[in-house]
Amino acid sequence: MRTASVIALALAAAMAGCFPSEPLREGEIDSYWRLQADVWPKAERQAIQLVDRPLPSLWVFRQEPSLIWATVSMVRASDALEAGVEELDVAVSPAHAEMLAKIIAEVRRTVEQLRQISDPEATESLQQWSETLAEVLVSAEKITRVATGDERRARDKDDPLGWSAGPMIQMLAAYLNERAQGALLAGMESEDALRLREVLVQVVLRLGFAAAGKQDPPGLRAVLAQRMRDAGRPESLQQALAETLIGQLAAAPPAKPGDRVSSLLSTAFAIAPPMLELTEAFIRQWDRMESVSVEFRHYRGQPVASVTLRVKPGRTLRLAKMHFLQPGLAFRGSTRVTILPKVEGTEEMAVLFEPLEGGRAELLFEGPLYGLVKLLALPLADSALREIRVAYRTGPRGRLTSATILMEAIGDSEDPRRIMMFQDVRASRIERTAFEIRRVTERSEQTFNYLTPTRRYTYRRWNAPPPRRPPRGQAARPPS
Repeated sequence: MRTASVIALALAAAMAGCFPSEPLREGEIDSYWRLQADVWPKAERQAIQLVDRPLPSLWVFRQEPSLIWATVSMVRASDALEAGVEELDVAVSPAHAEMLAKIIAEVRRTVEQLRQISDPEATESLQQWSETLAEVLVSAEKITRVATGDERRARDKDDPLGWSAGPMIQMLAAYLNERAQGALLAGMESEDALRLREVLVQVVLRLGFAAAGKQDPPGLRAVLAQRMRDAGRPESLQQALAETLIGQLAAAPPAKPGDRVSSLLSTAFAIAPPMLELTEAFIRQWDRMESVSVEFRHYRGQPVASVTLRVKPGRTLRLAKMHFLQPGLAFRGSTRVTILPKVEGTEEMAVLFEPLEGGRAELLFEGPLYGLVKLLALPLADSALREIRVAYRTGPRGRLTSATILMEAIGDSEDPRRIMMFQDVRASRIERTAFEIRRVTERSEQTFNYLTPTRRYTYRRWNAPPPRRPPRGQAARPPS
């Protein structure tokens, strides 16, 4: 949403005629156009681990109109998954996709809640931390019950519609665990890794306590998972869970220096919600797809994931806009999307879009507002999306969020390169009084740049520091 705000301000500035530009030196765009090499062919296939249980390194989901045939495929895939296979190929019907989309939406809401308690500016007290984490656990229990029906039916495979979500959530947890070098699911038994409830509770507790700078206490997962399993209605647990959590937090040991889970937090919370939203948008248009393949590999010691989308001939997969100013995003034909957790030598995460067999991902500046901007201020061009790089850093003095989008203008045969860059910088300080400790933003700056091969268009916005708030019980001094 911060990027959306920068875009809104930039467009407002463009409409007001205050969007300055300057010429680029000949060849200057070369220094900004740093398209990452396609590392996927060099990456080595390696199974991901759910605790000590290997999961397939390649997951292929094929669109199958028939619910009956998709159900048969689901049951066979369940047996193959339990037996242990390197590749999993499963048919998914529109009915499965509809249920999966609802569950992904709930997972995204759960991640948003976890991100809220990881932000010291949003979490004002331990009580809020415990109440929010309890609400997240309740959401996790709802996800479990929708995804598995109940444990007896899940074991008997009588509910393949529910089963369709379980492996995908386990796959996501296993990938995050790889990113944390095994620290996220450390301490779980192999049989617990087969239970979706146990996996979700472990992930929620480990991330929630890490957000508070603590380690989750041993044995807490088993206690809470049993309470959640036995509860009639998940919502009835929320207050009791909050009371248990705030009591456990006080006795919890501090996080270890260099803790892998803590280092995962900022990147995961910056990237996971939009990625889950995009996943949900894909799933809701499942009838337009031929297949989606998800594959995991390792490249120079880090896990790399790719998603290959194959859209039916003559069809277009269009993603719903997350906000009213977002450019349209469409996929035609086949595209491989590769996710690099860290670009070598930088703190950036990169998402690469590789066109296959004539396909491409397109960024479309559509609608009357963008039409006016193109006419009056900024030469925006519909483009083939090639790369997105994101950096998110936070520390005692503030935080930095930046995003760079590299794309190629459709129809420009001379030099199609176009670049968008967004940056949000917030300087802050810790303010301590007799009654509270809080983080205060002293200054913020948002910058938007759009580069063509010949010109740079720039918009900047600064926020003045807010007045210091007096301690509680003390009246503010009137201005002199």
